Amino acid sequence: MDRRRELLACDFFEAVTLTGARLHVLTVIEQASRRIRILGTTAHPNAAWVTQTARNLITDLEDARSASKLLHRC
Repeated sequence: MDRRRELLACDFFEAVTLTGARLHVLTVIEQASRRIRILGTTAHPNAAWVTQTARNLITDLEDARSASKLLHRC
């Protein structure tokens, strides 16, 4: 089996809005398809927000019957 089908990579990047607000964007890329998912944005990321966002991702992947099993934090 192609291991890329099982691998996700995630990271934050910072975006600045037209008003000057800084937002942190949490993204995931599915390595096999190179599909990028924007999981959410927040001005103040904390552990609770990241945890809930990850839970939402897991639910979405299960609903889509994804083969993804491994997550790599960049």
